[in-house]
Amino acid sequence: MPLSIDLPDYLLRDAKLYAPGHDDQGAVAHVIEDYARLVGEVRQLRRRVAQLDEEGAALDARLRELQALCRLILDL
Repeated sequence: MPLSIDLPDYLLRDAKLYAPGHDDQGAVAHVIEDYARLVGEVRQLRRRVAQLDEEGAALDARLRELQALCRLILDL
């Protein structure tokens, strides 16, 4: 059942930018329907960034160990 609400013009303009080719109602519906997918993708990207940070920290630690070993070899 359609529900009529008053939205500011800027929200309708933004919705039409995200859903070109739709009328006002269709654009707003598209944005609302797509919201859950976008939130899921953002969460997935945040997890991946955190994983990359952990991997980078592990690589930095290994690099420090290798540099220390190289210094020991040079001191021989």
